[in-house]
Amino acid sequence: MNQYIRVFIVGMAMGVANIIPGVSGGTIAVVFGIYEQLMEALGNFLTDKENRRRHIIFLSVLFSGSLIAIAGLAGLLKWSFNNYPLITVYLFIGLILGSIPIVLKVHKDMKPTARRVVVFVLTVGVVVALALMQHTAESGEAMNVFSGYTMGDYLYFAFAGLIAASAMIIPGVSGSFILILLGVYWTVLGALSGLFTQITSAGLSHEVFNRLMILGSLFIGVVMGIFGFSKIMDFLLKRFPALTMYAILGLIIGSLYQIYPGFEFSIQGAGAVLSLLVGVYISIKFSPKDSKIG
Repeated sequence: MNQYIRVFIVGMAMGVANIIPGVSGGTIAVVFGIYEQLMEALGNFLTDKENRRRHIIFLSVLFSGSLIAIAGLAGLLKWSFNNYPLITVYLFIGLILGSIPIVLKVHKDMKPTARRVVVFVLTVGVVVALALMQHTAESGEAMNVFSGYTMGDYLYFAFAGLIAASAMIIPGVSGSFILILLGVYWTVLGALSGLFTQITSAGLSHEVFNRLMILGSLFIGVVMGIFGFSKIMDFLLKRFPALTMYAILGLIIGSLYQIYPGFEFSIQGAGAVLSLLVGVYISIKFSPKDSKIG
């Protein structure tokens, strides 16, 4: 039961991370030492009859935590991100920094070689390039119009979910950032924010129905992307474990450039430093004692 509670909490952390632009749910999975298990479960729960029940329970608990966090905390996260951006982002920077030793220890042979260094540099470059694209791809203005969409629009939401989901399970690459690049992030966040309150107060109103259509279309794409791309990651982790972990390390390091908000000497800046230290502590405290692969 304690293990399932931990997985549920990690799922909630992944859910929160996946709605912050620049923060990767895959990175959170690495931080808490469940990334390899997640890829194995996603890639094999349909074909591995011997472990199917274990995989399904693990995924159900993890994704339940994610969905509850996303639905319940979208409004709160939007508020904290708008009012205390340094403190919020520095917490995740701390989580990322604390995960680096975990990645370096996750395989028995992580000595740098020319091939591994090249892969590391390339993956850092990919994340930095995506971050540079972000500044010209999205204005950041919230869009809260939920009506007037056509079937083609809903198909585009599904396509955006497909692409973003592939990014969500790659450490260091933010699914929310991909949604920004595709021009749907603020619409999706607006559809999520206050949805539960809308349902309880107004039932299945016209606005609620339109919100659910947007989120449902996105969800279909997300499911397709996660289960498809996870098989590739599971193969790479089993066939090229050290090289894959160097690529993941590069993505994680690159994500620091992507989310770094600068610093200010103020009360919020002091809070940000404290938040960073808390993030590092949480990352190290909840890291598994033995997470080696290969």
